[in-house]
Amino acid sequence: MTTRTLCLLALGALALSACSINVDGDTHGPGYNLPRTATDLCRREVDRTYDSRYRIAYELPELSTDGPTQTVRQAFTLALRKENFEAPERRALRCVVKGGELVSVTEVR
Repeated sequence: MTTRTLCLLALGALALSACSINVDGDTHGPGYNLPRTATDLCRREVDRTYDSRYRIAYELPELSTDGPTQTVRQAFTLALRKENFEAPERRALRCVVKGGELVSVTEVR
């Protein structure tokens, strides 16, 4: 490699390092300040509602977008944490997210 090539590589690496994102300001636990997708927000609502009593198995979400509004239909299966003979139960939530904020949550049958 020539000196010119090495200088160009060094300048390129320096330019890329200036574009890094600082995530060190985390004061509320891992990942608190990270951007959330509409699916993340909907799954967080499922966890908040059911995680204390049930094991949750998520299915692939359905996402639709209309301008700044995103609608997620998240299907999941619930199984009680304690040993019992009840069958797992399938449910689904419809979450509406507008501008990165959860606007509404509706249970879908």
